[in-house]
Amino acid sequence: MTLVIKKVNEEKLREFKAEAIRRGLTLSEALEQAIDLWLNKVKDNDEREANNKVFERMRAEIFSKYKDKYVVIAQGRFIGAYDKIESVQEVLKGLNVSHAIVFNPSKDIREEGEWLGGSLLP
Repeated sequence: MTLVIKKVNEEKLREFKAEAIRRGLTLSEALEQAIDLWLNKVKDNDEREANNKVFERMRAEIFSKYKDKYVVIAQGRFIGAYDKIESVQEVLKGLNVSHAIVFNPSKDIREEGEWLGGSLLP
């Protein structure tokens, strides 16, 4: 496919081409990689926003109903509440997610964390 792009910053384009050459890539290969990275970042941000909205909407319920459980929010929805972190690991292994909220309301809120691409996995 032939692609024509107008009004591209020439200095940025020169840097992009030079970096592609340094990495042993053709310009089209480098552009495809850049597009993939950008699309994945957009998807990650959308997923993160959706998860955060669910958490905020469910905040009161989470604190009252799931005090000693690990709550998992992923894919823009409540996945479940689990007694053990190992159960959370198994659930997250089965989901194709780039972002998930894992939260235990019985712990100090400053210990709240996120699972990012396998950080809970051995």
